[in-house]
Amino acid sequence: MGSNVTEYEIDWLYRSRRIPEGVICRIPDDEIVPDPQPGERVVFLAHFERGFGLPPSSFFLDLLDFYKLQPHHLPGNSIFYLSCYATFMEAYIGIRPTLETFARFFALRINSVQGLDIPKPKPPVQCGSCIISSRQGSPFFKFSGLESCRLWQGTFFYVKNNGAADLIGLPPFDPAPPAKTNWGYNPKESHNETNRIIRFMRQKMKDTGICSDDIVRTFISRRVLPLKRRAHRMSEMYGPGDPTKITGHPLSKKDVVLKAKQICQTAMPFNWEWGLLPFSTTNPPTQEAKDRFPLIEAERRGTCRKRALDSFDPDPYIFWKDLKMGKTPAARLGRSPPKPTGSSDDLTMLEIHEHVPPLRAEAGSEFVDKLMAQGQKNKRPASDDGSSQAPPSKRFRTEPLGEKKVGMRRYGRKQMPTASGPALKLGPRPSGSEGSARTSTPPPRSSPAPPGAGNTSASLSGGTTGSGRAAPSTSDHRTEEDLSFFPENQDTGASNIGAGEEEAAGRTEPPLLPSLKKRQPPRQNLLRRKVPNRVMCLALPILHEPSSCRRQVL
Repeated sequence: MGSNVTEYEIDWLYRSRRIPEGVICRIPDDEIVPDPQPGERVVFLAHFERGFGLPPSSFFLDLLDFYKLQPHHLPGNSIFYLSCYATFMEAYIGIRPTLETFARFFALRINSVQGLDIPKPKPPVQCGSCIISSRQGSPFFKFSGLESCRLWQGTFFYVKNNGAADLIGLPPFDPAPPAKTNWGYNPKESHNETNRIIRFMRQKMKDTGICSDDIVRTFISRRVLPLKRRAHRMSEMYGPGDPTKITGHPLSKKDVVLKAKQICQTAMPFNWEWGLLPFSTTNPPTQEAKDRFPLIEAERRGTCRKRALDSFDPDPYIFWKDLKMGKTPAARLGRSPPKPTGSSDDLTMLEIHEHVPPLRAEAGSEFVDKLMAQGQKNKRPASDDGSSQAPPSKRFRTEPLGEKKVGMRRYGRKQMPTASGPALKLGPRPSGSEGSARTSTPPPRSSPAPPGAGNTSASLSGGTTGSGRAAPSTSDHRTEEDLSFFPENQDTGASNIGAGEEEAAGRTEPPLLPSLKKRQPPRQNLLRRKVPNRVMCLALPILHEPSSCRRQVL
């Protein structure tokens, strides 16, 4: 898929001192396979996140030379394992890491292309073909990398020295897979120093609570890169002004745990305690350790001058993409400086959002992930083209009801369909039964079923109809004045408005009315007095109203 490194990621590498000022970085264009220019080397952002830095340490360069490897041969998790091994050797033994001890603890195996249709022997992958894993029966601590580190290949970019000093030291890029040189090397018990290290380590495991988490939080809390060239070992580190640190700002215990979970799998609690405190100038190696390992005194360096503290933490727990940092100077990227726009201050604090998808930058990643988890589409925020014409969605609010606040569920108002055709004209009804108050006559009903046939339902007079609908009646115990709240010219859909009672048999019956959702029991002796048929036709819409309205009308 190519490289996804941005200018702001390069800026983070410079600010956190993972790359020195004397190195120029170049972001790839559209190439899928790295294509460096003369003098350039290929490096990976995922390696810098797990303890790698420029210039590399002598141990890392010796490892590449001994096994004939290149940076693109090592996956991101393998860099993490190398950082843990170097931290243990420097912070808990007091000496620099060696290839003999590494070969005793770890083994190299090939990462081949997977697939049922690929014949054996399967070829190695082009990127990440060398996997570093714990050797079988190794007494060293066990670590677990991240499964999500499989896309580390898309973090490559190019670096080049900007002066006469070689601040990179990496071999020229070669896309060929490794030749497995010295991959089977294992000194076993022939290396005396490694034997002493194993005995010392087993004794510490028995007497103290040292564990793998101690090693991970050592180089994270010390703010140091184990695979970067440094002035002295971790056992000789001192206060915030130590120049081997990427910054002198301390991290809280919670931030140490959160940063550890960004590079490995760990169950480290937020209130962790040291199982065994690593070496430093305030906690130097014991005399017993110095007698057992003469290199502790032989490799001692003189004190280094202190470095001034940073005004802000360039590498806090909050991932650097959320920081407010200025742009990378054009000289670092090997490009011509852009035209000045606005302030010329190179440290102007700008909020960086260009590398985030627009929706995630505005709505937030948690909100978008929640929408995607619910099966909804990745909807973008509405544009400024105008208000939406969609009906309002349902909403909830709390309204006072007496002395309590009751949640009321509100729904958007539904618009009734508009009738088509000529306008309705209402006027005095002729005495005959052939006229109609509507411009169109409802379709005649089919032959009615005999009384008592089919399902039965309650009617206004307590009777039933064969079709299950309530039948209108001509008697009621209320007068016409009691029903005067109905509009006189209301359109009820019936064709016999204003007709006499004696003509009801020869007229077309009203249109079909939907049956009631809930059948009511028969009511006897409710309607006793006769009222004009016109009033009963006006009362037909009552059947569509709720039961409370019907009782009020009756």
